[in-house]
Amino acid sequence: MRRTNEERSRTTRHDLVEAGRRLFAAQGYAGTSLAQIAAAAGITTGAVYHHWENKQELFGAVVEQVHADLHRVLWSRSGGAGTPSDQLKASGSIFLRRCADPAVGRILLVDGPSVLGQERWRNLDEQWWREPTVALLREAGSSGGGVEELAVALLGSLTALGQEIANDPGPARIRRCQQVYRTLVDAVSGQVN
Repeated sequence: MRRTNEERSRTTRHDLVEAGRRLFAAQGYAGTSLAQIAAAAGITTGAVYHHWENKQELFGAVVEQVHADLHRVLWSRSGGAGTPSDQLKASGSIFLRRCADPAVGRILLVDGPSVLGQERWRNLDEQWWREPTVALLREAGSSGGGVEELAVALLGSLTALGQEIANDPGPARIRRCQQVYRTLVDAVSGQVN
């Protein structure tokens, strides 16, 4: 059965994002060329430019895909964790464990801010994580004007702890960072009025 141009284009985009993800994780953004990504995806470099103007745009698509995959995993695994505070702690712990994988830590937290720029990087991060965090904080008993700021603070702590893990992914570091995050969630659950 013949595929349509749209199906071929979608498959090519997917293959390029997956190849980019593997290479950016292994070699970093600076160490990866579009030619390497194209070769890994089994297409010509010229075909890459049919989908993205440059390597930075392709990297942005990779970051989006990492967020989408994380979102699916975190909420499917933490959704049945009990109370909203338990869900915050479970999703944060899963995220921090995932930061040891360069396909998450290096792409999202090491290269992401510098390649995409702080504003775009933060907007992407908030697009995926802010509303679910605010909703869980409200379910945990937080209310009033400080819930949004509290969500930003918790997400900021996850980012900082995740960067620590991405730069030093040892098991002891992961456990310490997870404990710090759980302590923060315990400290703030239901505290904003």
